[in-house]
Amino acid sequence: MLKQEIKEKITQKSIPLEEYGFNDLAWNKEDAEDLIDEIMKDKIGILGGDVYRLTSTHLEPLAENWSCEPTEKESEGEYYLRSKSESLKYIKNYPVQPGEKILFSITFTEKII
Repeated sequence: MLKQEIKEKITQKSIPLEEYGFNDLAWNKEDAEDLIDEIMKDKIGILGGDVYRLTSTHLEPLAENWSCEPTEKESEGEYYLRSKSESLKYIKNYPVQPGEKILFSITFTEKII
């Protein structure tokens, strides 16, 4: 079970996607980067995520995503750290044009919502 403290960190700046037909949470680029930095030492990993463009009328899935699977040789803690590092790198390197609203949904190793 996910500790309440970690859950609060994750949900604090999240954007619920229910009004767009998705049962998920997402974050803008800056908030996603801050979130991953914030949970870097917590006992939770990131399985991957999806990228969306938010327009004035809808949420558009961009068919762009990332994933991170554990390897046989790494411990749970090593996987958690690597998965967050790889996710942070993907998000930091994702190009966002001026005025464009890009959101990142993140799939964690523990259920959030």
